[in-house]
Amino acid sequence: MSKQRIYNRLENLLNEGFSFNRNYYFQSAFELIRPNILLLAIFTALYMGIAILMLQNPKFGPWIQMLINGPISAGYYLVMHRIFQKQPLSFENFFEGFKIFLPVLMVSIVVNLITTIGFVLLIIPGLAFALLFLFSMPLVVFGNLDYFSAMEVSRKIVMRNFGEFVILGLVITLINVIGLLMFAIGVLVTIPLSYAIIFLVYKDLIGLEDSENNEKDFSYFR
Repeated sequence: MSKQRIYNRLENLLNEGFSFNRNYYFQSAFELIRPNILLLAIFTALYMGIAILMLQNPKFGPWIQMLINGPISAGYYLVMHRIFQKQPLSFENFFEGFKIFLPVLMVSIVVNLITTIGFVLLIIPGLAFALLFLFSMPLVVFGNLDYFSAMEVSRKIVMRNFGEFVILGLVITLINVIGLLMFAIGVLVTIPLSYAIIFLVYKDLIGLEDSENNEKDFSYFR
């Protein structure tokens, strides 16, 4: 999607406001991932295994983790886009974020740094920063924005209806906590589900280049 179209959508959202049906997005996100849930779970298990291994190496582990977090996160969004388009999915598709390595690395580092500082100060500021920059990664991946512009656009959208996003963020957090409580196996589903929810909300709020009615796609907003 072109940068100008993104800023046009942003202006419309800020002027007109919006509210969305959370139940629709949770149901639709599950339906989106359901046909590929096994492949998504296997990749998530692999990534979690790598993360655990990185923790065993405090000297190099955190640096390696920092380098791969952004591309892997971008890969999840690209996979959700591929599933949404009903394109065939293979294991290598999860690594397509590495093709845009530098932009997604930058947004990942900056957002994680600011969010971590927020958590160090107090838990609530950390959660608030995580919400404000919720769409930063998809804006880089699908909108070709630089990290600063993506963070600023995301902040403005979330601030326009912060209460809605607080509830959305709390519910996403809750389903992942439930996933952890299920002997941590549940997160193999809840992590992809979380990406699918954010992807679908992003699609309807901001749009995708190949979406129908891209200029005004609020079918599931109320």
